[in-house]
Amino acid sequence: MSILTRGSELTLNAIPLFIKLRRLSLRSYKTIPEDEVYDIKNRFEHLGPSFIKLGQMLSCHYDVLPPIIAEALSHLLDELPPSPSPKVFKLIQDELGDKLDEISFWDPQPIGAASLAQVHKCDLKDGRVAAMKILRPDVEQRIEEDIKIMRFLVKRLPDSQSFPIDLKDTVDEFSSNIIKELDLLRELACMRKYGEGLPAEWEVKVPKGYAGLCTKNILTMSFHNGQRLDRAVPHLSRFRRHHMALSLAKTYLYKFLKEGLVHTDPHFGNILVDEDEHLVLLDYGATTFLSEKIRHKSMLLFWGLLRRDISLVYSSLASLGVIQGQSDPLAIENEIYDFLEDYLHRPLGQLSLPDMLKDMIAQSPIWGIKIPKPLLYQVKALSMLEGTLHTLDPEIGFEELLNESFQEVTSILHLQPILFMELGKEKVKQALFDISMTTTSTSRKQQEKRGDTSALGMAFLLSIFGIGFMALPQGAHPYWFALWLFASLILVRR
Repeated sequence: MSILTRGSELTLNAIPLFIKLRRLSLRSYKTIPEDEVYDIKNRFEHLGPSFIKLGQMLSCHYDVLPPIIAEALSHLLDELPPSPSPKVFKLIQDELGDKLDEISFWDPQPIGAASLAQVHKCDLKDGRVAAMKILRPDVEQRIEEDIKIMRFLVKRLPDSQSFPIDLKDTVDEFSSNIIKELDLLRELACMRKYGEGLPAEWEVKVPKGYAGLCTKNILTMSFHNGQRLDRAVPHLSRFRRHHMALSLAKTYLYKFLKEGLVHTDPHFGNILVDEDEHLVLLDYGATTFLSEKIRHKSMLLFWGLLRRDISLVYSSLASLGVIQGQSDPLAIENEIYDFLEDYLHRPLGQLSLPDMLKDMIAQSPIWGIKIPKPLLYQVKALSMLEGTLHTLDPEIGFEELLNESFQEVTSILHLQPILFMELGKEKVKQALFDISMTTTSTSRKQQEKRGDTSALGMAFLLSIFGIGFMALPQGAHPYWFALWLFASLILVRR
């Protein structure tokens, strides 16, 4: 298909799609008919691989799309008819060259075909059975052309500023994400990283990559025979399902808190149950890395949510940059406190943490705050993880599983000292904020002077805190934290 023909197709179909999204976003999401939501989902699928991936990316943007549409886009069909086998095998020959001699048999019938790639089973001459993931021939060129056309159309859309999303930023974000997914050497590295260090007792497997048979367009890995998770569940005992659910939650938290790895697509289609009834995690193309600072702040947010500590949840969101740049922070604080009170005081079993976070993100435009992209990706991953865990063990709450997993993982990784340190910082910040709010305007000069002193004092107190954690054995850390916090609050209030 020529770029001119493709441009005409997108002009005729993509512009009406975005206009429809704009019109629906102006309504309350509860009033959008199911047939319109279904039509939007179908339009994304009809426009091909680029728009399937664009829709999947938009599915985490609960801040700009009605939740009912975002949810529909997260389930976009990603199983398509395979590319012709001769064309695929020609790509393998061109990519591997003489290394193709290491393969004794290549099955022309794929075992799976998605929008960007398809997977074939093959036998290696050393006796190993492998799975070979191959990018569809010409898919990279087609996506590059689609991105060029998208950029061209965005500039010419009428009144683009009134769309629910910044379309230029959306195309830029999509371009950045899709380039990562089209690099199978990056996926090889992510897969290897994800498989490192997982405790054997969790019984979670990650395929092993065969680097000698991998290129930017080909990922060859160990083959794991098994059933998709949702199809295997009816044949598993209740004990086994609970063990798997707990192992999956611990694996997700372990990789996130240790290395900042977020598998943003942990749905049951990417998880197998093998003959040993072990979990096998697949597909690392959409893996995201988050910084150490974001990990620690997010850890504090998890802690606050699991403890239903509204003050801590709010301060964690503030430290993640959610509340920055507000002219009236007290008004925003009151709105968020009111929202959190409504959710976090619900009984166990009637609270979905991902749903709460999604609703909070949906409210963010009304509050006038901007949600950082790393938090959006985490919420999407948590939402999919919750659905997968519910498939495994519908009788146990996500909050309960997350709490048990959080306790074990932070213990394994020795993160409690860091958690207590972050908690101490937030408590001191909150104490200073409370004092500043009760200071009268007549003592503003004194307040500024005290503020400088308090800042120096807080730096000194935090230094003492850190020295204590390094000098004392780990078993004494909770007692040291309690003593330090008590002394700090007394000094700050004076």
